[in-house]
Amino acid sequence: MLSVRRIRSGEADLFKKLRLQALKESPDAFGSSYEETEQRSAESWVNQVESSAQGSDRATVIAFQDDLPAGLAALYRMDNTPHMGELLQVWVSPEVRGQGVAGALIDNLFDWASRNNFKTIVAGIISGNEQAVHFYEKHGFSAAEGISVGCPAGSLVLKKEIK
Repeated sequence: MLSVRRIRSGEADLFKKLRLQALKESPDAFGSSYEETEQRSAESWVNQVESSAQGSDRATVIAFQDDLPAGLAALYRMDNTPHMGELLQVWVSPEVRGQGVAGALIDNLFDWASRNNFKTIVAGIISGNEQAVHFYEKHGFSAAEGISVGCPAGSLVLKKEIK
């Protein structure tokens, strides 16, 4: 059974495990590398989880398939545009891809975003990741111009207006 929930305070080890698994399995899909991320301090993992587990500026959600962690995604409010959020770190374990996990993750974040006064969600896609572009377009995203996100230069930026 698939379930998705917001990360909880005290789950830094779970988040670190999933994030490193994502970077190792899909090294070309993200703007950071496994090697640099693995070197982060324990305190930085805790701080990231604590800031994503509560409040209205950022959320990280985790998908569980039969009670096993199977994916994650995060949404962070953009500093310069308070009604806009950046979708980050979307990843699903290869064992459960194609089973609706990614869609459940972003739907969960869209629900959270609409309750927290977000109006637009943007996502940066690393150049050449056509599978991700297709996924986002299928979920209502379209090309955006003039929006800067935390992806490397040359990345495609997509956006979606939410209710």
